Amino acid sequence: MRNPHETESNGSYVQLEHHPWFLLPVQEPSSLLDQHEVVTDAPFADERTLSFPIAAAPVQRPSVQSGRRMSTLALSLAVLAAVFSAATAVAEYNVVDYGARPGGGADSAGAFLAAWAAACNHTGRRGSRPVMRVPAGRFLLSKAYFKGPCRSAAGVVVAIDGTVFAPPAVDSTAWIMFHYADGLAIRGGTLDGQGRAHWACRADPGRKCPPGTTTLDISQSKGVSIKKVTLLDSKNVHMSIYDSTGVTVQGVRIVAPADSPNTDGIHVQLSRHVNILGTTIGTGDDCVSMGPGTSDVLIRNIKCGPGHGISIGSLGGEAGEEGVRNVTVEAAVLTGTQNGLRIKTWGKPNRGSVTGVVFSRVTMRGVHNPIVVDQNYCPGYDQCPGKSSGVRISDVSYTDIEGTSATPVAVKFDCSGSNPCTGFRLSNIRLTYEDKTAQSLCRNADGSASGVVSPRSCL
Repeated sequence: MRNPHETESNGSYVQLEHHPWFLLPVQEPSSLLDQHEVVTDAPFADERTLSFPIAAAPVQRPSVQSGRRMSTLALSLAVLAAVFSAATAVAEYNVVDYGARPGGGADSAGAFLAAWAAACNHTGRRGSRPVMRVPAGRFLLSKAYFKGPCRSAAGVVVAIDGTVFAPPAVDSTAWIMFHYADGLAIRGGTLDGQGRAHWACRADPGRKCPPGTTTLDISQSKGVSIKKVTLLDSKNVHMSIYDSTGVTVQGVRIVAPADSPNTDGIHVQLSRHVNILGTTIGTGDDCVSMGPGTSDVLIRNIKCGPGHGISIGSLGGEAGEEGVRNVTVEAAVLTGTQNGLRIKTWGKPNRGSVTGVVFSRVTMRGVHNPIVVDQNYCPGYDQCPGKSSGVRISDVSYTDIEGTSATPVAVKFDCSGSNPCTGFRLSNIRLTYEDKTAQSLCRNADGSASGVVSPRSCL
């Protein structure tokens, strides 16, 4: 009997083809060929019918011994096909087989962890990855900590066909965490953070609320891909990428109301080589935020709104923070957001840096602060003595930025007095406010402008 966890894969993974030559029927000729073979539909302009003489030759019936050899060959091919199919089968571990029950009545955390442990301990075959599958249906998950490293060198695929949802309160800062999960691939499904009760608690100043919970936390992992996943109503940040390398987020949808507090779409920190592609994000905070120690980030073809825009920062809140470098945002559309493209640092003397940032081909639709650098961030105004940021910002370019601003000042560079912004470049900027020319404002900023720049550059 085949191992119940060995299944032929389909969908996004390995599709086996059933080749017809595995079992070829042996047919005996019934008569001699005709003296002439007629070829029609020939590829010639006049579509003439051509005939070619073919020498007739007697065809001998196969002997009994020959027939046995053919039968043996056919059997051998069938055995080879079976062996090939088994060798390329993918090990699959379904959470239902470990006790999970759809419907949401019982916590499935134990079953999810058991299925992960089985998949993570599977050695895998060269080039294949074991699959942990969550089938169609709704599954309640109190919380889950999926820990590696796994035995499969290629990693584990988490394939979600249904919806996984959180309880009203989670006694952890992360609801679903993958730690040391090199090669992890998360595919499909919905992760519902059920954050509305938490937001209501936060809105009442007289209530003591549990800490906000990140829906999906990727931590200290390499070669991770997250594709076609929907994240809903997180209690806090929807997705966190922390201290990881080589992470791709593609075709993901993140949704929460505009008034949901601290529900950033994707937060990246202390991570390298991160790609966020073809993703739609609408939340109550930053669509994408990048914290200290982030480098080599590509954000392409994303739709943002509602929310607070795409942000680098805030930085400089603590001493000894690593800088941010080599960030590219291109082909983005921001609609109705509080900010557009923002770099934000605390008004504190803590040192840091932002360098090598490219913003290009971005469309603004009714964005309140389309282009903004704020180095005087200091909520409460009681934690920033002197209000001069120690973070140095340099080599930042804005190219082909167009659309509409919801405020008169469409471009604002409010840089540090002790560490002025340098190497800023504006090219082909077309931003308007109520069908009129918008304004720009610069303080402690140096750079250049080229092409059409409206509002007029203040650099």
